Amino acid sequence: MGQKRRRLALSCVACRRRKVKCDRTFPTCVRCQKGSINCDYVTYTSQQNTAFPTPSEESPQLERTGSVDSWAEEANEWHERSRQHENPRPQEDKSVPPAPAPVSRPPTRTLQELQERISSIETYVKVAGSRPVSSETHLRTRRVGAHEDSPDKDAPQNHDRALLRGKGFKTQYFGPSHAASLLLQFEELSFFTKDILQRLPTFKKTREIFKRHRRETRQAFVLPDSETLVSLIPDRPSTDARVQEYFETMETTYRVLHAPTFFQKYKGFWASSSDTSSDFLVQLLLVCACVNCIVPDGPTGFFGTNSVRRGTAIKWIEVCETWLDLQSQKHMTLEIYQVQVLLVIAKKFNCVKVKREWTVAGHLLRLAMSNGLHREPSYLSTSISVFDQEMRRRLWFTILELEVQASLDRGMGASLGPFDWDCLAPLNIHDEDFDQNTEKMPDPRPVTTFTRTSFLCLAQQHLPLRLEILSKINSIRAPLDTDSVIELDQRLRQILDALPRWTDPAAKAMSCDLSELLLYELLLLIHQPFAAQAKGQTRHFYSRVACRGAALTTLKKYKDMRPTSTLTFSGLRSDLLRASLALCHDIVLCTASTEDLMQDKNMPVTLIEQAVDIMEVRLRRLGQGFHAFWLTCSALALIQAKMWPAKPAEERAQETADRVVKLHDYMMEQQTPPTPLASGSGLEDAAMSTASTLMGLSGQPVPAQVVPELDPFAPMAGHFNVFSDTLFDFDMPDIWGMGGNAQLQ
Repeated sequence: MGQKRRRLALSCVACRRRKVKCDRTFPTCVRCQKGSINCDYVTYTSQQNTAFPTPSEESPQLERTGSVDSWAEEANEWHERSRQHENPRPQEDKSVPPAPAPVSRPPTRTLQELQERISSIETYVKVAGSRPVSSETHLRTRRVGAHEDSPDKDAPQNHDRALLRGKGFKTQYFGPSHAASLLLQFEELSFFTKDILQRLPTFKKTREIFKRHRRETRQAFVLPDSETLVSLIPDRPSTDARVQEYFETMETTYRVLHAPTFFQKYKGFWASSSDTSSDFLVQLLLVCACVNCIVPDGPTGFFGTNSVRRGTAIKWIEVCETWLDLQSQKHMTLEIYQVQVLLVIAKKFNCVKVKREWTVAGHLLRLAMSNGLHREPSYLSTSISVFDQEMRRRLWFTILELEVQASLDRGMGASLGPFDWDCLAPLNIHDEDFDQNTEKMPDPRPVTTFTRTSFLCLAQQHLPLRLEILSKINSIRAPLDTDSVIELDQRLRQILDALPRWTDPAAKAMSCDLSELLLYELLLLIHQPFAAQAKGQTRHFYSRVACRGAALTTLKKYKDMRPTSTLTFSGLRSDLLRASLALCHDIVLCTASTEDLMQDKNMPVTLIEQAVDIMEVRLRRLGQGFHAFWLTCSALALIQAKMWPAKPAEERAQETADRVVKLHDYMMEQQTPPTPLASGSGLEDAAMSTASTLMGLSGQPVPAQVVPELDPFAPMAGHFNVFSDTLFDFDMPDIWGMGGNAQLQ
């Protein structure tokens, strides 16, 4: 009697190993899909069934074995053991020759190998921010959370085909597709080229001559000198208040500066301003510009639609931008990178060139990538200090957060995906735990312990999910569907439930609220398209409830913040306007529906009124934001007319118009003539010799102009155009008659 023929295994390997029923869905069965298990099916290449895969002895997160021979060998062994286990016979048939013993095969992972792997992973985590370790150690480890198919063992690694030249922040990155990356594998050519250079003794001398001629023929630019920069810095009490506010709010979320290094230079500046470097003076001016409109002290009044505080901040920004434009883009330093990031933050908060925010953030991201900030420095270089490695990580993820937020506010997809960088997350440590002389980084603190970097460490964990949602929300060809929305909703809520509850008072300034606002904003965005459909209220009931909950939570967060944090968030984000309008739309749908789902009608209206008050305070401080203020006021009057029809809608509209006109009259009454600059300050010389952006600093008074009689609330012919130019240019000076537009004269 011959050996019993083996039946074809049609179920997946994982279900057969667990002895459960498989629905045999290709390429992934339902059970494996729910359990996030690698689903593999038997591939029959011949009648002998030589290719027979089997489940790996490793966890699903570990890489699969790519060798077909090893899979077939392990499959035969598995089949023999399973056949003996499932079909035991009480009496062995002696007539049947015993089956040949399975070929002994060493286990995939021995105990010693597993111990070495655990040790390497522990070393990888601890040394992530410390001294550069060998590339071999890093290549044996995998990034935590990366679900990707394992490459071939013999395939060239990406680290071996990338160039990162330079030291510190003076680096240039060239990816694997760059032509010169072949030199890393073509070592013979590299040695031969170096030998040729040694045979050209006149080459170095000729190079110096070229450099000298280039310096002589280059146009002479005069940077704003130190005296000019010092003259722009406010007095000591005002500067102290602004620096303190910046480090209590902005520097607990977006990490740009190293606090001990900054304050050491800050004390030296007040001791002797003449010995202070210009890069620190520019940093100090930008720090003051970021929060100049938030700090309660300072002058009041307006120059046209600009508040005096915003006008001062814009002057600082223009001087710093001119200084930055004339710096070398080839020899970058940490200080120049910090100025780059601070400049983007200061422009965003002070509403400087709002329509360019997305392109400016994208330019900053590309600049960072061109210098290799997106690559883990310990992978590619051994000449970058421990301090610079950590600062590169902080700056990279700060730039990523700024670019993602700019893309979300503009309605664009992100510029890169989650697999376009391998830079490790910054360490959750205090700034006082390391400095420029540190040789080995301390162990990172748990995420439940708050530091200034805790928010950034937490945000990067769900950054790939936010990028995925952002690409789906703004996708042109693959819009969101109901099933994907429910899945994304569950993933976002799981992250919200797992957020640490920091009790440190410093975390309550911005970090706690921003950690939740990032996720609630995405919840609102994924459900809003379905919640806004008036015809499908029953079908999209959950989306309506989720959208309303996210909007209410967002408005409550803003209500409970301290006043300075509220102004900071309203300047850096647009979720206050988005949540207010979404909640107003939901109330209108509820009033028109037979099912009244709004149990408490007064609470949402109260929150929207408080949101309008926040926008009005920002207008009085900054002079910008009429668009959001006017829209929210109009939406508030609409829902009040819908919910309480006792008062006619015409009266509600007139009350809204009176409130906007009252704010406009306040700005007109607070007009302040510009104060001429003191002569001999050196500022006019800098303006004449540098870019035209400094022309506004000459201090020439602007002649008074007659304000035309405008009635912006007059009835409009035809239908109301939501995207009219007037609406989106509501902040422009020609609307208020202060910009010198010839059409209004």
